[in-house]
Amino acid sequence: MGVIGYIESPPTWHPANEEGNLLSIHFKYPDVIWPWTGYLALHMQIKEEGAQFTGEIEGNVTVKVYSPPASGESGPRRSTCSLQLKLKVIPTPPRAKRILWDQFHSIKYPPGYIPRDSLDVRNDILDWHGDHLHTNFHIMYNMLRDAGYYIETLGSPLTCFDAQQYGTLLMVDLEDDYFPEEIEKLRDDVINTGLGLVVFAEWYNVDTMVKMRFFDDNTRSWWTPVTGGANIPALNNLLASFGIAFGDKILNGDFSIDGEQSRYASGTNIVRFPAGGFLHTFPLLDSSESGATQNLLLTEASKVMRNQFSPLLTVPWIFLIKLQ
Repeated sequence: MGVIGYIESPPTWHPANEEGNLLSIHFKYPDVIWPWTGYLALHMQIKEEGAQFTGEIEGNVTVKVYSPPASGESGPRRSTCSLQLKLKVIPTPPRAKRILWDQFHSIKYPPGYIPRDSLDVRNDILDWHGDHLHTNFHIMYNMLRDAGYYIETLGSPLTCFDAQQYGTLLMVDLEDDYFPEEIEKLRDDVINTGLGLVVFAEWYNVDTMVKMRFFDDNTRSWWTPVTGGANIPALNNLLASFGIAFGDKILNGDFSIDGEQSRYASGTNIVRFPAGGFLHTFPLLDSSESGATQNLLLTEASKVMRNQFSPLLTVPWIFLIKLQ
């Protein structure tokens, strides 16, 4: 093909065996391939009649591309691209084993100034590596898979999934707002459908966000974070109907659960919770007053000084509620 190309007709799926007809594929692709580059997205789904199928599906996807004739050529250039596909298929897992990960409400830099999650990391001020099961959360993904759970990624609003198909919705480190329709549906999913909800919140403190303001040489303007490590006001709005609210403390420290030692880095606290639930408390350092400065590397000496002036609080930050 030449420097510019066009998709001649929609891509086609050619199964290698009869089982391949159980696979439904929807394609997304650009109208124009330029210069020499494009993309082909495959949205794959097993049809309802294959819900209990176990085995492998093989075949190929064919795409036909044509380019305008080059100098001295009488007809357009045509080429065929074949993509070999092999899938391992299992029966649809039971609802209790299916987890849905909310990726839709996760925002990274750009388009806005999204600050880092851990304020102890001083040499990287932006949350531009993304928060995804395949990147910084892959350890969580591996542990859930090892425990026998199946995780799917939600790339659309909360109104776009069937809660009867999933046991738990995971909402981890989210920065976006929620539409009123999403809030209403999630409450109905939890109360009436029995959907489990797990929320991991990060820090949110206005004074600290103001201290993280900096002058960007590229845009020649002052940048202020559009939110904290997570969008706590939006989460509080989402969870208000359950009687749950997070605070604006920035907590740090080590804790132990069931003999496992872990680190709580730049997390928030719980300020409201309904009666009948279970709250777990741990002594943690409150660094809300000390805030953050993005242009200094945190040395061991400055850590000691910060800890001397950071109050030690015993605060709730893990909760469990059972809805009847």
